[in-house]
Amino acid sequence: MSTNRVLCKFFMHGACLKGEYCEFSHDWKDQANNVCTFYQKGACSYGSRCRYDHVKVSRNPTVPLPSPSSSTARLASTLQLSSSGHAPRTGHQTDSSNQRNQISVDVPALSASKPAWRNDFQHVVSEDGIDWSSNQTLQNQTSLKPADLPICSFAAAGNCPYGEGCPQMHGDLCSTCGKMCLHPYRPDEREEHIELCEKNHKRLEALKSSQEIECSVCLDRVLSKPTAAERKFGLLSECDHPFCIACIRNWRSNSPASGMDVNSALRACPICRKLSYYVIPSVLWYFSKEEKEEIIESYKSKLK
Repeated sequence: MSTNRVLCKFFMHGACLKGEYCEFSHDWKDQANNVCTFYQKGACSYGSRCRYDHVKVSRNPTVPLPSPSSSTARLASTLQLSSSGHAPRTGHQTDSSNQRNQISVDVPALSASKPAWRNDFQHVVSEDGIDWSSNQTLQNQTSLKPADLPICSFAAAGNCPYGEGCPQMHGDLCSTCGKMCLHPYRPDEREEHIELCEKNHKRLEALKSSQEIECSVCLDRVLSKPTAAERKFGLLSECDHPFCIACIRNWRSNSPASGMDVNSALRACPICRKLSYYVIPSVLWYFSKEEKEEIIESYKSKLK
């Protein structure tokens, strides 16, 4: 099979690093290759628990790929194996009486009102005919818990092409960043994301507000300077006049005239003449006394 027509398995999970240079297809219309390569070599250690399809593929002819429902059926078989302790029946028995007496194991169709991942856990019927949704004992025996499942990377990034039919769990919506990236069953991870997201949002708003601040010496917008080294404010500890870092450092590095006091001539603000013993470089401008103290304390902690 030509690789440019096989859907990239890393792209399917939102983790392909090659982008447009990938030799596999990034078009959702193309079919995914779910054939286990280790099974072809006779060395798959997962056996019936493998997430990929165990089918023999000849080298020359093109073998049609299994339908997507085979992966869901394999999940049902795996869950039965872990709950009952023995392998499920294959359904290939020739005795008609056994076929009539055998309990079929069917995975129900996906409901439009419930995500596909919920169907996998709530509607799998075990070999003895007991529904897992009504048997708490069998549920406790399985090692697969909702907290152990990852959330859909496409939904977390902003857009899942599968929607409600996605086989992976979708996260809850974060009100700060607007993405469905909060895991429903990991409270610690949720709190960590919300705290970090609010901190980043606050910094972004401060950065936007700082775009209009001009230097009191050169009258240029500080964050519009040509180089990154120049796009910094020089905060004075005792006054609130804005300066770019280059202008205030040039002012304080000049040699005083003969007989002039260094403190009053160079360490004072060029505008209000208040004495400041040090300059704090910052990429953000403050709009309250608390914000200024936070910037100063952060700068001092970096010097330790």
